[in-house]
Amino acid sequence: MEFGLSEKEAKVYLALLELGMAPVHKIAEASSLNRSSTYVILERLIKQGFASLAQDDNIQQYLAASPDIFLRLAERRADRETDLRDRIKNLIPELKGLHKETKKKPKVRVFEGKEGLATAMMETLQGNKEKIVRASTSGNDLLALVHEEWKGWSEERMKRGVLLRAINVDNEAAKTIARSNQKFYQVVFVKPKQHPLAVDMMIAGDKVGYYLRKGNQGVTTIVIESPEVSAAMKSMFDITFEDAKAKGGRYLTDE
Repeated sequence: MEFGLSEKEAKVYLALLELGMAPVHKIAEASSLNRSSTYVILERLIKQGFASLAQDDNIQQYLAASPDIFLRLAERRADRETDLRDRIKNLIPELKGLHKETKKKPKVRVFEGKEGLATAMMETLQGNKEKIVRASTSGNDLLALVHEEWKGWSEERMKRGVLLRAINVDNEAAKTIARSNQKFYQVVFVKPKQHPLAVDMMIAGDKVGYYLRKGNQGVTTIVIESPEVSAAMKSMFDITFEDAKAKGGRYLTDE
């Protein structure tokens, strides 16, 4: 099913493997489906190359294709993906040229899903002349959504020598996030009731990013690019950061 077959198609294919050559009524019985549905599914499997039709003693019978077909199809798919990747690599310079022309367009962008959040996170490190990312998170959503991406982001941040200044809720998820930052960090932990975070935030350069978890429906990331908004949010963040330290928030740094 993960390869692309429907549940019923998978049942019929597995039944064919076990039965060898068999008529439709035996296949239907083995796969717990009615005969009319089995006919339709067998036709689909034949078109996809997973089954074939045979005639034996004037009875229409069916055969399963060897499971090797999955490997062959996977190899073809991998070849197509490699070809697509190479074509995209060749297009990147042209696409980047087009992207430069969007600088004067509206400065608010919205990303949907995990990949959008990961993209917005990596943007905080690109062209970051100040070498600081300010962030605030409860930890839970970030860790659940982009655990591996966060590790990659942390490694890239440290490689670039960008300081992470963070206000995090003091919970296990935020501690796990903090442990992935071995250097260039300043983190103050606050109690959940002091800092209930419905929206997580990152500030870097002229960009302010917010990401909001929508229950089980994914995540929406909003990026505002504005020197004025960014400057105001940086000032507010730094005041809150120092206030949290002064009021006894647990403080970690590599300094």
